[in-house]
Amino acid sequence: MAMNMGSDDTAMSEINVTPLVDVMLVLLTIFIVTAPLLTNAVPVNLPKATSDLSLTQPNTISISVTDDGTVYFT
Repeated sequence: MAMNMGSDDTAMSEINVTPLVDVMLVLLTIFIVTAPLLTNAVPVNLPKATSDLSLTQPNTISISVTDDGTVYFT
């Protein structure tokens, strides 16, 4: 790729904004086309959340087995 040199053999320090403008116009066009499509949402019936916390302790069963094979339920 060749470098564009100025008339006095120095490198150009200017930015070519034409490709930047082209990309920005394409992005703007895509945004303008897709923005109306995002407003048509599908209605969804979501379940309602409840905050019923059970404050009672659940019934627990403890099982113990000794070395001789005796089983204890408490």
